[in-house]
Amino acid sequence: MKNILITTAAVIIILGLVLYPFFVKVRIECKSQVGSCPVEIESGISKMQYKSLFKARSELSKFLKSQPLVSDFSVQFKLPDFLQVNLIIREPLFALKDSGSGNIDLVGKNGEVFSSTQNSNLPTVVVVGGIPAVGANVGGQNLFALELEAGVYEMYQIQSSDIQNKTLLVDMPGGIRVIFPLEGDYQVLLGALRLIYSKIQSEPVNSYSQIDLRYKNPVLR
Repeated sequence: MKNILITTAAVIIILGLVLYPFFVKVRIECKSQVGSCPVEIESGISKMQYKSLFKARSELSKFLKSQPLVSDFSVQFKLPDFLQVNLIIREPLFALKDSGSGNIDLVGKNGEVFSSTQNSNLPTVVVVGGIPAVGANVGGQNLFALELEAGVYEMYQIQSSDIQNKTLLVDMPGGIRVIFPLEGDYQVLLGALRLIYSKIQSEPVNSYSQIDLRYKNPVLR
């Protein structure tokens, strides 16, 4: 009789452990290396709250793997009913803004769109005609423009510029407009801007309104 009771208890415990993930409803909390998780990630995770442990784990893994903003993640279960999600978020460096809708792509180093928003403090390039979807790439010329804008922002704290007629237009302090090409070596172009703009600023009277860097020899107008 004793052996039967021990065997029965063991079977019940094993069944409980096996079936527990299918019946327990879990609460989910998300954290990242910067504190809270991005709004779009939290929104997706909220749809998995209070599902079974088995289903929540499966859906979380699939969802997080599909998010361009997520570099890596871990999911830890804590008794009795708690799932802790820890994310490593990719940090966007640039912002690409659609002039019509006001929508903004947050963009990584290689041009991948991590997420979409309505506000950003990142160096921003404004374009006409729409912007790529999350997960897509902004493309070569857009990325080149973003790299130029980031350099201008670092040197002169000018946060926004515009792509028009296949050029990047940057309005500098003092009423000077800079015209950049959308190809070439962006570091060379930024170096040329620094030298020319510094020289203009040092002159007693500023007689120029444009610095055109589309040519081998920059043109001042």
